[in-house]
Amino acid sequence: MPLAILNREPRDLPILSGAPIWRTCLREVTFADDADEFARLDADGLHLVEGDAYRLLLEILCGLQSPMLGETQVMGQFKAFLSSLDGQQAWLSRLGQRLLADAREIRTEFLQGLGSRSYGSAVRRYLGDWPQAVVIGTGKLANEVLPFLAEGDRKVDQWGRADASGSDTPVTYRTLQDVDAFPISNLPAALVIAAPVASDVVDRVAARYVNLQCVIDLRGELGSGPLHVAAPVITLQDLFARMSAATGFAARHVEAARVEIVSRSRRYELRDELRPFGWDDLCA
Repeated sequence: MPLAILNREPRDLPILSGAPIWRTCLREVTFADDADEFARLDADGLHLVEGDAYRLLLEILCGLQSPMLGETQVMGQFKAFLSSLDGQQAWLSRLGQRLLADAREIRTEFLQGLGSRSYGSAVRRYLGDWPQAVVIGTGKLANEVLPFLAEGDRKVDQWGRADASGSDTPVTYRTLQDVDAFPISNLPAALVIAAPVASDVVDRVAARYVNLQCVIDLRGELGSGPLHVAAPVITLQDLFARMSAATGFAARHVEAARVEIVSRSRRYELRDELRPFGWDDLCA
């Protein structure tokens, strides 16, 4: 089945009715089996088909389209997207498994050893020796960051709407609906926003920690409204800016990975498929 994608920033824009959409904090990828659908929608963004579409998806999964070069969070997000597909989208599930297999092999061969490329390690740079950390969120991103927050004897509070039983990190879990009843903490603390919550929710949590040293906002484009906190705010863009790609070793390996991605995309484009009533039938 032909592959067509529309890649764009996650904004409130028209979408194809019933089309599978993979969303991250930095992008929105809409999948279709007919590129003309995007033209009829007159949608903004990058329209790609077949090999070009496969190449971009592979680059995204390998972390080569991320500001944090080589980051791994995006693969987990893609796996979650695939698990949400229904039976009518089996073609996309098969494609997704092929993409994941190619991405794992490329990462293993070319992108290991680039250094620390996780959100947790990036956040840790800003924690200092403060005795307390606070995280808002209970999803994959929060669970990736938690082990770095809980290092040493640091006290960690985790705020969320749902049960946080999936985390195996020793933290104190608190529910957002009880935030206004939570006693004030005077400990020097860092606050990490690791969920797409509204800014007024963040403000209410921050108000319970009167000695905040910094707020690390990982919401990216999903952030809504300014924060009213008495501490420096470090945005996702600030985090990325500090983690510029290394030269030398990393540059050579990234270029080799891109060459391999182009090769695998070409193989995908030339894949053997049965084409009903086409040349395959004539030659049968």
